Amino acid sequence: MKKYDKDAPFADPVVRCDSCSKINLTQKFRDLGCCPNCGNRKIRNLLVFNSEELAQMKEWGVDEEFVNLFCEHAE
Repeated sequence: MKKYDKDAPFADPVVRCDSCSKINLTQKFRDLGCCPNCGNRKIRNLLVFNSEELAQMKEWGVDEEFVNLFCEHAE
């Protein structure tokens, strides 16, 4: 089973706020209990991201295996 498989326990390092749509580290949501940008408590898994969000994830040091999941389907 893959690390970020849909059948595996949730381990995505980045999630998206359901209200303001900004991405953030999953751990930050866990620590704060809400979105650090708008205070919303609902999140969703990341399905797509743009080049700015990709740059942000690289700056955060997000696991390359997670980022590559999105690149595999683009080819």
